[in-house]
Amino acid sequence: MSAFRMFTALGVGALASADAAAHHSRALYDTTKEVVIEGRVAELEWRNPHVSLTVEVNNADGTTTRRDIEVMSVSEARALGLRPEALAVGSRVVVNAHPGRSGPTARSVGLTVRTSAGTVFPLNTDSHLTLAPTASAQAQSLAGRWAPSLEDFGATFNSSFRWPFTENARAALAAAISEPNAALGICADFPPPLLSVFPDLREIEIGDATITMRFEAQGQDITRVIHLDQAQHPANVAPSLLGHSIGRWEGQTLVVDTIAFAPHPIGIGIAVPSGPSKHLVERFALADDRQHLRYDLTIEDPAGLTAPASLSSQWEYRPDLEHSGVACDPELARRLLER
Repeated sequence: MSAFRMFTALGVGALASADAAAHHSRALYDTTKEVVIEGRVAELEWRNPHVSLTVEVNNADGTTTRRDIEVMSVSEARALGLRPEALAVGSRVVVNAHPGRSGPTARSVGLTVRTSAGTVFPLNTDSHLTLAPTASAQAQSLAGRWAPSLEDFGATFNSSFRWPFTENARAALAAAISEPNAALGICADFPPPLLSVFPDLREIEIGDATITMRFEAQGQDITRVIHLDQAQHPANVAPSLLGHSIGRWEGQTLVVDTIAFAPHPIGIGIAVPSGPSKHLVERFALADDRQHLRYDLTIEDPAGLTAPASLSSQWEYRPDLEHSGVACDPELARRLLER
């Protein structure tokens, strides 16, 4: 079940998809319908927070129509195998998409694309593709580059909608689908747990006193620092986006405890705000095959949860990935908010 359908099943309508959440909802699109857009690639903007694709379609009367299509972020595209050369200007493509609500030629949000070479790629994290595993090399430790698979991301993301939300949190979820607004601002950073489940590149560096986790999230370069040399959180630590994290080793498993989060519009989950008492406990462990990292999280926050909530995920070892270096473009982010 896609994230959209999970949200519908919960009785609060069609969801703003995960990769759009940091910037705008999916209220612009009819996520109950799919259309096919076939034609020639007229323009490709390989930019963040979302790639933008324009396809020129031949009409029966001999005219052409340009169809704009929203795609996932550059970092997600790279992690899921999509490269700009697959969508080269002039090439023919077949795109499956959710149509825009404002008319037959309104901007759509892409799901999958079949290229002129016959290869099918996801265009968003809620596409219906099953991709072959990417991991092949073996990691020697938690250190290295990692990214969740599309399938694992979908399962993890959907599981979060079964969390024990408060009535206020459920009201916030319902409200989020009605307006395509930028609740977080343009090109804004966002915290875990959402930061930790998106299928973007993340890189772990292990030192004696600290562990650094660098996330490439929709053009944002977000770095978490975990303190190994502190047994307790400092008194009166100042609240921040990523909070204050202390870590310890239990055998080969890294256990991270984080508090002092600043309240945030999606600090608990999609459209669910967090409060000053948000508390995370995360566990990171290398799988037996050394090609995957097991990620487990428990979150507590009375601002949106009636009880502690948990999720589990796997990250694939991806030494083949490099940081894209493509920053979030405020102009493009604003344009994607327009009807």
